[in-house]
Amino acid sequence: MRSTHTLCVGIAVASFSTAASADIFATSVLSYDPGTNATAGYTNANTALGSAERFTGEGVFPGGVTPFNPAFGNDELVSIGSGGHLTLGFDATITNDASHLYGIDLIIFSNSGFVDTSWSDADPSNDGSGVVGSNPFVFGAGGEATIQVSQNGTDWFTASITALDLFPTLGYSDYTSTTPGDHGSIESDFSLAMDPNLTVDDLANLSFAELVAFYDGSGGGIGIDIASSGLDSASYVRFLNNSGEAFEIDAVAVVPAPGVLFMLGLGGIFATPRRRARHLS
Repeated sequence: MRSTHTLCVGIAVASFSTAASADIFATSVLSYDPGTNATAGYTNANTALGSAERFTGEGVFPGGVTPFNPAFGNDELVSIGSGGHLTLGFDATITNDASHLYGIDLIIFSNSGFVDTSWSDADPSNDGSGVVGSNPFVFGAGGEATIQVSQNGTDWFTASITALDLFPTLGYSDYTSTTPGDHGSIESDFSLAMDPNLTVDDLANLSFAELVAFYDGSGGGIGIDIASSGLDSASYVRFLNNSGEAFEIDAVAVVPAPGVLFMLGLGGIFATPRRRARHLS
């Protein structure tokens, strides 16, 4: 009986492990039109595939990606100008799941960032550690993006129309300063959503260390709930620029189902006694 039960659990865990290993980031470009005023040199749509950037500026001005130092390479971002669009496909299914943290189903990473007021203040003790201003200014967000989702890549439904501003990407969760060239060792979680009810004013006057703590392990990004699209699930995301001002995309991540992580945890529990048995023998 025990062997049968263990086998069943093993099969279930293996199934969920396969689901969890599916790439949460975009894996294909279906179509791209840069529009009329896309940023010159930033028109390679394939840069939107795969993970959001954690380190940027290699060979020029290298540094970890932080809210004060967003990705800026033309091999890291794709620009969408007025009248343009970008359509991405995913191997992982985008699900409208109320159990997702804050109801967020999709997270978009752009090149927005905060102005670091510590570099221009008159304080002689300034250590360059980064401070969000009292009236926070987000740069690089560009115009509003119309974000649509689809199950088949043909029929589209609008999930959100928003500026790609909050929250600027944080590549690592153990940064202590904004020193150029700094590289963290603890990767932030690009599938962990930030609270969408927060505004830029909630970040006013935060030091860099306080900002990192505020992210609490998240990699930031713009969270999207696809509920307003009317779809329960989707496999494609399209960005339309109807606002006139160009905006840039770094990456898009699907928020995985909480149950997958839970089952993987069970897998570890059931595997532990077997490892002990081999050790004792």
